[in-house]
Amino acid sequence: MANNMGVDSLKANLTNPARSYLWDVIIPVPIGGGDSLTYQVRAQSTEIPEVSVGATNIPYKQTGGVEVAGRKSYTHQWACTFLEGEDMRMYDALYEWCQKIVHDVAGIGVGDPLYKSDCYVNLLGVDGTTTKKFKLKGAWVQTIGSSSLSYDTDSVLKYNVTFRFDSFEVLA
Repeated sequence: MANNMGVDSLKANLTNPARSYLWDVIIPVPIGGGDSLTYQVRAQSTEIPEVSVGATNIPYKQTGGVEVAGRKSYTHQWACTFLEGEDMRMYDALYEWCQKIVHDVAGIGVGDPLYKSDCYVNLLGVDGTTTKKFKLKGAWVQTIGSSSLSYDTDSVLKYNVTFRFDSFEVLA
């Protein structure tokens, strides 16, 4: 059997590493209004949600037992940072999404099917093609983070948004 632990073998197997700066956020049916392109263009950073498999210990007589794989779990949380323009399109769309969940004045909202949407995080190759797609099923806006305003800086207005989702699926 050949030794596959050399530098040449590593280079041959990692000729096109996935780059952390080539990605898209796609929300095909934004609930609060706006369009999918606005979310895609104004997303500054995001993450691939965490997934884990728990462990179950099966005791056997007086031993420490045996560990076997347990239940798969997700954090059910996904974070994005969005940049805002003077038109405030991102904030307005996200705020309207929150209004669908629970309206400020009426105190009620629409049902689950009407405020949840599937969202995607796509990893892109250097040629712009999608190399991996992560689908977050049944996502909704949980938190629109605060934004600091100050005369001391000339930075772009941005805020963190936390989404919750039902389940997670890896496609492509």
